[in-house]
Amino acid sequence: MLTSGQIALFETFGYVVLRKLFSPDEMDTFTREANEIREEVLGQPPETTGRGKVEPFFERRPFLNSLLDDDRIYGIAEDLLGEDFVLDETEGNWHVGDTKWHGSAHWDVIRWIKIGFYLEPLTRDTGCLRVIPGSHVPAQPDLYAPLRRGSAGPDRVFGMAQSEIPSVALECEPGDIIAFTEDTLHASFGGRPGRHQHAVSFFQNPTTEASLERVRDMARRLPPTARPLEMHINSDRPRVRRMVSRLVELGFEPLRL
Repeated sequence: MLTSGQIALFETFGYVVLRKLFSPDEMDTFTREANEIREEVLGQPPETTGRGKVEPFFERRPFLNSLLDDDRIYGIAEDLLGEDFVLDETEGNWHVGDTKWHGSAHWDVIRWIKIGFYLEPLTRDTGCLRVIPGSHVPAQPDLYAPLRRGSAGPDRVFGMAQSEIPSVALECEPGDIIAFTEDTLHASFGGRPGRHQHAVSFFQNPTTEASLERVRDMARRLPPTARPLEMHINSDRPRVRRMVSRLVELGFEPLRL
């Protein structure tokens, strides 16, 4: 799926953008199904405060559900994490206001990626994803630590506003996808209330005690992380069953949609 250059870019900088991966017709279907889920679960999109979030998300509609083992998504995860990667979760988000800089710090323990879909044209000034390239690579001391606090972080860091932090703005159009690791510091500024950001997350097969503990910790703190859906465990789609089989083997409690 990915070229050697795209894989190298991801390894080095912590993200890769794939342009026009989905057609306009597919994105129309995506948008319709996403809006149906929002209305069904949340009602109207948030307008002034907070954030609307639904998880699990993709599993609630036919087209979105079909993306989990679609070659274009499955292939990205396989190329970046290995053929035995694990499906973490799907999420739907409707954002309000700016999203401060945030990012975890476990790339050296286990690799975790997010594949993001954005349903409207986004620029630097209208809420596109911004990243600090290479900030996923572990370092001691972590010079980026003041930026990893998310909403709890100060409005000004390093003597400047959060929106002024040097970064790359990943401007995008519907049909583009952005694959990045949560360890890469990322943020968004200037977007309209209720803007869409939806994602599927995967992680590397945990084979060491440190990586297993990291997954357990994430499951404790951020459910439904690492909770396999019963519909996936019993799916008639081999790829879907395989993506959650490791979670079943490790004894993570199944989740019913």
